[in-house]
Amino acid sequence: MSLKLKLTMLLELKFYIFVLAAVVMVMISAPLALGEETESGLQSKFSLTESTMIVGFGKGGFTEGSYEHIALIWHLGFDLRHVFFRLEDNRGILTFIMEPEFNPVISPVGNDVEFGISFGLKYRYPFTQKLSGYVLGAVGPHYITVKSTDQANGFIFFDTVGAGFSFTLTEKTALSLEYRFRHISNANTKEPNVGIESHVGAIGYSMFF
Repeated sequence: MSLKLKLTMLLELKFYIFVLAAVVMVMISAPLALGEETESGLQSKFSLTESTMIVGFGKGGFTEGSYEHIALIWHLGFDLRHVFFRLEDNRGILTFIMEPEFNPVISPVGNDVEFGISFGLKYRYPFTQKLSGYVLGAVGPHYITVKSTDQANGFIFFDTVGAGFSFTLTEKTALSLEYRFRHISNANTKEPNVGIESHVGAIGYSMFF
């Protein structure tokens, strides 16, 4: 697959995730703006149901050598089953996710950072009472200080897809292990824009509400 085709596909994926996120936000905000729901009604339809602290390590490659970073992510999940009524009886859980993150970059230099926020969707399915599997996709604006001949620093987009397993500890807590593939580029707002891709392994501690 050519680099141009890969970039085109990633831009299309980014567009569709943005559209999905926008639709969800409109569905959530419209009743409030129109005064059609009480506060308790809104909370029952859309509320924070998950808070997960994620720590991981990511590694990729670019012209300057190995690109390595520490992933520090706050994962927030909002249950969508009561927004999309057909999902209410589904055993799986669809959530709208927000992920603020601050990632120290430890290679090639060691004094750079990435920070920003991503929005997307996550689907979790319980295999047993103790074990669940999930997939997720997210896109969002970030800022990087890394200087490279492959990628301009400054404003940039993170495109992330991932999958993992969640292991229940108590009724309200769980541990997770996950893999993420991440592409960063700036949608051709500045050159160079080859992009940097990373593979990320992470562990998370979740609290459910």
